[in-house]
Amino acid sequence: FFQNAARHFDGKFREGNTTTTKTPDHGTQSTNVDSKNYDWSAMFEDPSRPLVVDVGCGMGVSLLGLASLNTNSNGYPSQTPSKSEIQIDWRECNFIGVDLSRLAIRYAQGVCERWSTGDGNDSNNLKFIVDSADECLRQISETYPGNVAMVMLQFPTPYRFQNSTGDEGDVGDDGGDESAPSVARKGFNSQLPDRAASDDFMVTEKLLSRIYEVLSKYNGQLLVQSNCEDVAVHMRNVATNTGGFQSVAFSDPVVSLGAVTQRAQNWVAMGGERAIGKCWSADPLLPSGGRTETEVACSLDSKPVHRCLLNAY
Repeated sequence: FFQNAARHFDGKFREGNTTTTKTPDHGTQSTNVDSKNYDWSAMFEDPSRPLVVDVGCGMGVSLLGLASLNTNSNGYPSQTPSKSEIQIDWRECNFIGVDLSRLAIRYAQGVCERWSTGDGNDSNNLKFIVDSADECLRQISETYPGNVAMVMLQFPTPYRFQNSTGDEGDVGDDGGDESAPSVARKGFNSQLPDRAASDDFMVTEKLLSRIYEVLSKYNGQLLVQSNCEDVAVHMRNVATNTGGFQSVAFSDPVVSLGAVTQRAQNWVAMGGERAIGKCWSADPLLPSGGRTETEVACSLDSKPVHRCLLNAY
């Protein structure tokens, strides 16, 4: 369905300056850059501004909201501000979202152009590109003229749940309960990365090392969020143990946590490390307009979101 939709979308809305690149396991991908090397002056009106990067941005909901804080001449609607632990003036930033899904990126860029964030032209502070996270971060590290304020890893597709023996758990891996028969669950789970250490899971040690390389030059911050407790704990632990990051201590940390999904219950039953304590924020970290659709849905359903912030010094 999505492949056909993408072809239909390309046929109607393909831009004249769009190029294609081959990416492993994803076939031909369209990009919004004119060459292999990113042209920051063409992307942004002022490429010296601090940069916020959303890795695996999907349809760009978070960045579209954050970038819009920059634009409304009549005053943007009242927003819940960022947590005090995030010292970023979003109105002075550039934003870039990267994802391997061509369809998602074209949707995000289409909304971006229709909203005309910036000063009324094609968004001069926000761009979406189809590329690998590693290549995008490499180019940012080597060529971006300004500093990098933040990289965000928000709700990556979770890996299949692993029990204490390393076998797949009989549990819904989207963070929710499943009542379907075991065979159906296996079919669903087969679409997910095998395990935390799998290269199919987006957040690898290599990626976190690359992010640290980018952020440590500017004392930037890494925002990590997931609605799967075991995934959130895994990402934070890898970032602090091998990536060089230091966890931020919150003034209002998570002090207790229920297990409302089957996956969470299994995690607790096997003695998994809880996302509780000073390193986990009980409240949202981003302004209300910059929250992802997943975070909003979790809030409406009274399901927990596991959030942490890490400094790269």
